[in-house]
Amino acid sequence: MRGAARGAAGGALIGAIAGDAGTGAAIGATVGIIRGGRQQRQANAASDEQAAGEAGKQVQQQYKQQKAAYDQQIGDFKRAFSACLDSRGYSVK
Repeated sequence: MRGAARGAAGGALIGAIAGDAGTGAAIGATVGIIRGGRQQRQANAASDEQAAGEAGKQVQQQYKQQKAAYDQQIGDFKRAFSACLDSRGYSVK
């Protein structure tokens, strides 16, 4: 709304110089609304991009934690399996 008000004021000023303040105000208000809508869409897009980046960081952090837990479990299994085979006389190296 502020964009429309500013556009109308500017349009009325230009229209007054040209001789038709009402038409100038209407054109200025329309331009102000369009410009304000464009700025809002750009702000929304930037906000969405930032949220997506933060979500990506969270996914990466979860992946690293899960991989570390998996690697720990695989290491424990390999040690246990190796100890079991060693106790039966098999060589695992």
